[in-house]
Amino acid sequence: MSNDNESFEKIAFVPGFGTSAEQHSYSYMVDKLLSTKNYFRLRQIDFDGTFEYSTVVEVDGITPSEFYLAQNHPNPFNPSTSIQFSLPVDASVTLSLFNMLGEEVAEITNRDFSAGVHTINFNAEGLSSGTYVYFIEVQGNNVTFTQTKKMLLLK
Repeated sequence: MSNDNESFEKIAFVPGFGTSAEQHSYSYMVDKLLSTKNYFRLRQIDFDGTFEYSTVVEVDGITPSEFYLAQNHPNPFNPSTSIQFSLPVDASVTLSLFNMLGEEVAEITNRDFSAGVHTINFNAEGLSSGTYVYFIEVQGNNVTFTQTKKMLLLK
């Protein structure tokens, strides 16, 4: 999958039927499309390790219908994790990290985002092991959305 038709990343592996004279169908469902255009290609690998890429297929993304903050992944983590959120409208997003005493220990992001699904990679290298709370505040289209989730840093 790619959002620029150049730098593809592996998203899944679907095992094949091996050498066969029969026609076979394969399928894979993508959980979350980017709200921009998405590009896909298949890599077919032979038993001897050689491979071929299919032609690129372009798929229009879907704008989410609601605000959403996902659980960070992986969790527990060391030292980096990803936080995903979705925006149905263009909005200003502040994502902050707090320790269990309620002290803000990091501002993960504070900027404008377009409508769609976004992933922020967070590196907690300078923080100590423990439980933290991340808080998102979104302001867009006369709507405010806030939510918190816990994350666990294990070193």
